[in-house]
Amino acid sequence: MVQELGTKDLGTYEYVSRVYNENIQLPDYKLSRSVEDGSQVLFNTDVIKLTMEIEDQRVQKITIETPKPQSLEYMRVFEGFEFGMEALGNWINTYNRSTVMHIKTGDVVNGILACYDTNKDNFLTVSLTRADESKK
Repeated sequence: MVQELGTKDLGTYEYVSRVYNENIQLPDYKLSRSVEDGSQVLFNTDVIKLTMEIEDQRVQKITIETPKPQSLEYMRVFEGFEFGMEALGNWINTYNRSTVMHIKTGDVVNGILACYDTNKDNFLTVSLTRADESKK
């Protein structure tokens, strides 16, 4: 059996997409059941661009880009991952710090590092990766 959760990654694509889809409240933003390895753009709307870096069917990185960080679509997409990967915690405070101050900041919850970068034009890029425990 392939380990669903990873210690160096976010888990198998099957696992990540399943738990995300179970928690996303917007049908238009559901993930496909399977994808190829590589850098995959899973959706790209005027509100959200979602990219995953996949290696050997394991998710290395999730990137969410949005020109509308206060939109319902962004909030629900992010919550799909947050709730699905049981990473509830301080991320809302980190999000607020980035979007209010237009800075790059990050925080680790449940072993997952969320990095937020909001530029002066209020464009937000969020990346989710497995936290490097060796840097503690």
